[in-house]
Amino acid sequence: MHDLAPCALSAGDRALSGYVAEFADGTMTIGIDADGFGTFRAGDDVQLLVLDEVRGEVRYDGWVAQAGATTVRVAELELTSTLQKRQVARVRIAQPCVGTVELPDGDGRAITFVVLDISAHGMRISTTAPLAEHERVSFGFPIGDRDVALVAEVLRSQQTDSGTTLCGCRFVGLHERDADTLFRFVMQTQGAQRRTRLQA
Repeated sequence: MHDLAPCALSAGDRALSGYVAEFADGTMTIGIDADGFGTFRAGDDVQLLVLDEVRGEVRYDGWVAQAGATTVRVAELELTSTLQKRQVARVRIAQPCVGTVELPDGDGRAITFVVLDISAHGMRISTTAPLAEHERVSFGFPIGDRDVALVAEVLRSQQTDSGTTLCGCRFVGLHERDADTLFRFVMQTQGAQRRTRLQA
């Protein structure tokens, strides 16, 4: 469980970020992202936040059993809370896409747009093409080496001073497998963005 999930260890104003290297029998071994040797000592009471792709934000209390140069081992972990992030987790991106606006007569018109942010259930886009509320756009969203086929319905739209239209959309007819794929993409992209900020 939690294999390689990003996590953060804290106690007061001390904190370390890393990933779950191993979790068994109530003890978790954390691989440290950067040099944090000396931040924690054996016996320290700590709080642990794990960002799990499936379970969301999972928080534990425990104590440091061993603190090394590259790993910290936390023992007697007690689950304190779980927040399922799939419903709310959203990541900011700038992904150009090409799709088709579905028309009542069965025809469609091509549309280009930029996905500004995305979640497992919807997205916000920017486009210079006309797009009205309740219209639906079918398109492929690139994740890894494949495109996930999506259909998005426009819930609200707003014209900007620059002439573009911002639209809030929800996905319709979404398969559970594709929702899981989108959620994993959101969590992985958030993690990559967080690591980039830490390195800056």
